[in-house]
Amino acid sequence: MNYAFKPIKKAATLSQEIQERIEKAILAREFLPGEKLPTEHELCEMFGVSRTALREALQMLGAKGLISVKKGSGIYIEDYSPQNVIQPMRLYLELNFDKSYILQLIEVRKIIEPQVCKIAARNRSEEDVQKLERNLRKFKSSNPMDFRQEGELDREFHLIIANASGNRIIPIIVDPIFQLMPKIRTLVYAQIDKAKSAAFEYHDLIFKSIKEQDEEKAYYYMTEHLRIAEEHSRAIIEKIK
Repeated sequence: MNYAFKPIKKAATLSQEIQERIEKAILAREFLPGEKLPTEHELCEMFGVSRTALREALQMLGAKGLISVKKGSGIYIEDYSPQNVIQPMRLYLELNFDKSYILQLIEVRKIIEPQVCKIAARNRSEEDVQKLERNLRKFKSSNPMDFRQEGELDREFHLIIANASGNRIIPIIVDPIFQLMPKIRTLVYAQIDKAKSAAFEYHDLIFKSIKEQDEEKAYYYMTEHLRIAEEHSRAIIEKIK
């Protein structure tokens, strides 16, 4: 390892400066996933800082998912995964969720999902088709009083489509939004009598369109599915005012 960090002179923000410099080195691919950073002692000497300042910086980097400190082994660069991005967004949406979010989430889904469904129809694999088919069977046979399970299956159906698109960025964007679906669908299925049958009807139509690789039908049925979901959501909001 030939990489060396320069000493830090700004005493007021030592740990932050260390964290930023190591992060920049990681982003510049000076260290690759799985590689080991210099030891704490070596890093302290490079930066010209105390072990306390260094450890604070390492904690910040660990919280970001960039490194892991393994006792008795050393400091390693993490393989940064989509979960590092998805989890904070999930948490933000969960903590700020209220009834105004219900329609806002539907609005975002109406912008994104019909096009995603169209791409999924074009790119889906046989495995994707099988996953959607299994999901439909579970949804149809689910306990009509287990609204939470129905909500989870609803979320799973839409996430399978996102993954079937073949675009790795799409699931990262939509997954945090979909995590709120069980909470919303629990409200909808419990209070709107025809909500489950309507959802199943459109899920089936969407599934068939994707299976047949009919992009225009897939786009159309997803648009209609979300239009009806919006109607049901508005009805729920009226009831909980």
